[in-house]
Amino acid sequence: MANLRSWLSANHIIGNPNKFSLEERIFNSFCVIAAIALFLEIFFNYYIGLKIVALICLFGASFSAILYYLSRFRRNTTIAISCLGVVANFTFLLNYFYNSGIYGPNMLLFCLILLITIVVVPKKQLFLWIGLNMFTVFGVLIFEYLYPEHIPNVYADNLTKTIDFAVTYGVAALLICLSISFIRNNYDRERIAVSQKNLEIEEQSFQIMEQNSALEKLNSEKAKLFSIVAHDIRSPLSSILGYLEILAETDMTEKEDVQIKQRLLHVTKDTSEMLTNVLSWSKSQLDGARVDIVKVDVALELKKGLSLEKNIACKKDIDLEFDLDDGVFVAADLNMFLIVVRNLVNNAIKFTPEGGRVLLSLSVNEEECLIKVKDNGLGISESHQADLFKLKALSTFGTNNEKGVGLGLLLCKDFTELQNGKIWYEPNVDKGSTFVVSFNLYRLSEGK
Repeated sequence: MANLRSWLSANHIIGNPNKFSLEERIFNSFCVIAAIALFLEIFFNYYIGLKIVALICLFGASFSAILYYLSRFRRNTTIAISCLGVVANFTFLLNYFYNSGIYGPNMLLFCLILLITIVVVPKKQLFLWIGLNMFTVFGVLIFEYLYPEHIPNVYADNLTKTIDFAVTYGVAALLICLSISFIRNNYDRERIAVSQKNLEIEEQSFQIMEQNSALEKLNSEKAKLFSIVAHDIRSPLSSILGYLEILAETDMTEKEDVQIKQRLLHVTKDTSEMLTNVLSWSKSQLDGARVDIVKVDVALELKKGLSLEKNIACKKDIDLEFDLDDGVFVAADLNMFLIVVRNLVNNAIKFTPEGGRVLLSLSVNEEECLIKVKDNGLGISESHQADLFKLKALSTFGTNNEKGVGLGLLLCKDFTELQNGKIWYEPNVDKGSTFVVSFNLYRLSEGK
């Protein structure tokens, strides 16, 4: 039963809209309705005594069924349409002579075949089929005017004539309504599809513009990054090369040798720090940083992870102090967390003179843990504060001429925001700087 209902569905009879064009579906519908209507007309015309017309209807019903088969199943719609244009005009011409000429429903039939022809034939063939239809119609009208005796009135009475007109009108009206309905529905469908397509195109265009803008920004940052690195890394590498040449080629006193080696060590450390930041930031920008949020014990990890910074501060005679409460846990990526804090502490040591002080402290509110790195060093001028976390920072030198490219704070900002944190700068009232970075407290409900 389900298969029968499926076969009887409109899409199965006239063709699926996804596979058959609008013209093909209209033509298939016309063939089906014409075959059924002409089949019924056989019995009606035979009953009222129009036996020749009944034979014509039998031929028309059979011919419509053949055209339907050609178009629907053989997919030779072009051939079927051409056969329809020729045979239909010829058939209606015969019907004109055997069905009362102008006093029968023949003009309505010629108009119907003209409508179907206009709807389904290709545009380049319209002139041919319209011309054939008009030639046939005006030809028989002129012939009837000149020789009316050759086209007799075959109706037995007015009742049969009225019924014949009514049936012909019903079939014609049904086919006309069906054709117009197909056209309007297809127009609405195409209009909606075009509107949706336009919206999709607009959305894609907007996304492409955003992507282009982001790409241009990224390319600009890359270009500036490479320009900065190419310019600023040349100087320390040249210094390292110069010191090595001196060590290799010059006879020096023990004191001079120690001084050169210490200076070489400082330059190498600065260059290593610079390259570490450059590589970390470049990897996060080009490959996309992978963030693994876990439970981080702030005091434990910082005391354990800042041992190198303690040594650097000690050699520079800087007091690096920790004011860290135990038992404070944040939701962060451990490696990124340490990179951020190390950069802030290294910057504080770099720009604090010998005998200075750097304080690493934390405070907790309801949602966040605030980690502060405070120093009493050189501080930052107001004109440079606005560009601290951008790729606009100028190359700077520490109190012992430590060299940097201004990339550390940008790295801190990017890595902090990837961990859903925030970072900002606070100038000290007396002297020096304070950088603050906040992380969300770890909650058991986060399941991390």
